[in-house]
Amino acid sequence: MTIILGVVMFTVVVIGLVAVILAARSKLVSSGDVTITINDNPDQSIQVPAGSKLMNTLADAGIYLPSACGGGGSCQQCRCVIKSGGGDILPTEASAFTKGEVKEGWRLSCQVAVKQDMNIEVEPELFGVKRWECEVVSNPNVATFIKELTLKLPEGENVDFRAGGYVQLEVPPHHVKFSDFEVEEEYRGDWERFGFFNLESKVDETVVR
Repeated sequence: MTIILGVVMFTVVVIGLVAVILAARSKLVSSGDVTITINDNPDQSIQVPAGSKLMNTLADAGIYLPSACGGGGSCQQCRCVIKSGGGDILPTEASAFTKGEVKEGWRLSCQVAVKQDMNIEVEPELFGVKRWECEVVSNPNVATFIKELTLKLPEGENVDFRAGGYVQLEVPPHHVKFSDFEVEEEYRGDWERFGFFNLESKVDETVVR
């Protein structure tokens, strides 16, 4: 009888813990699809899965907010106005805005999690930003630690470059040895002196810079 009672109590405790975990998960972890309305234009509304950061979610929908740091929050460039659905501003964002801007709803999209329907404003010019898969043509050293990267755009594409503009590079997962790099002879001495050829870079996920 004692054994049976112990088994029953253990089962009840386990079921209770599972119920608590599932209840907490439903409250804390966002799931399902949400609607993001952009610039109060129903035609620009997008249906997206909940759970990711706003900047990444918009990028997946073809809307690329500037981000020189790749989403780390340090460059403070991925600014947008969130009219509803963004929650309270985070400490990591507060230093990027004045009190007036905070009242207007300005946020850093790389810090905002998509948890519910949202209404946001972004610069109209961002809808003209393109994403290309490019071929690396060359990447020679022009100084000891500076390289000149040349990319080949897809056929028929061109960049209308203006002063102050920039590009973001999305690099797939990779594993490379610095010893495989082609470094011009005039710069090899410094690379050897600092031990750079002994280094390796192993990245398991896509990075943006």
